Amino acid sequence: MHLEGAYLRQCNLLEANLSGAHLEGANLISADLERADLRLAFFSNATRLNRANLGGKSKDDGASFADAYWGGTNLEVVDWASIKTLGDEQKARQRNPALPYRYRAAARANRQLSLALRDQGLVEEADRFAYRAQLLQRVVWRHQRKWLKYLFSWFLYLLAGYGYRPGRSLIAYLFLILGFAGAFYAFGHLAWYEALVVSLTAFHGRGFFSQQYQPGDPQSIIAALEAVIGLLIEISLIATFTKRFFGS
Repeated sequence: MHLEGAYLRQCNLLEANLSGAHLEGANLISADLERADLRLAFFSNATRLNRANLGGKSKDDGASFADAYWGGTNLEVVDWASIKTLGDEQKARQRNPALPYRYRAAARANRQLSLALRDQGLVEEADRFAYRAQLLQRVVWRHQRKWLKYLFSWFLYLLAGYGYRPGRSLIAYLFLILGFAGAFYAFGHLAWYEALVVSLTAFHGRGFFSQQYQPGDPQSIIAALEAVIGLLIEISLIATFTKRFFGS
């Protein structure tokens, strides 16, 4: 479909099938594109999307963007914050039975849009769609029965929201430190502040032991367990935050 330079200002394109359409230079100012199919569509830096409605009234109103070519289109003029989820994700979740390839396409659509937004300095908007991509990828791994990746994805989600919910990391850190401090307090006959110090050093692998403790003592076993958990959490945090901020 060739719509290069088309004047579509304020047009009602609700649920329009524009898959693969050439929209280079098209005027889509204030156009209603809710639930429109824009997969494989071609845009350019001359395409005007000012105030275009790409979804927002409900979580089921988003347009679909998988494999769209943005071509330098100015994305800052779109109210991305109002878009709850992309149409690609909505289509994937509405199918029964669920089909893995639809979830792969939805994850790809969110990831591609995130990269396009990040290239234009729209970091907060990009982060939100990158987060959605991670959630959808987890579903893909479940359908593919890649259980280790699936479980590790759940772990990263709960620990730090894939790096996009850093507050969870602080909560997990405090929970583990205080939990193991309670264990040291119960088994070690220590003052509460001494148990807290032992827990902190054990978590970070410093191996703080009193001379009366032997490797087989409960306190030594607890310290070793906390050190292993601490190492896993630190590795996970480094991996998620490196992926988020450096795109590796």
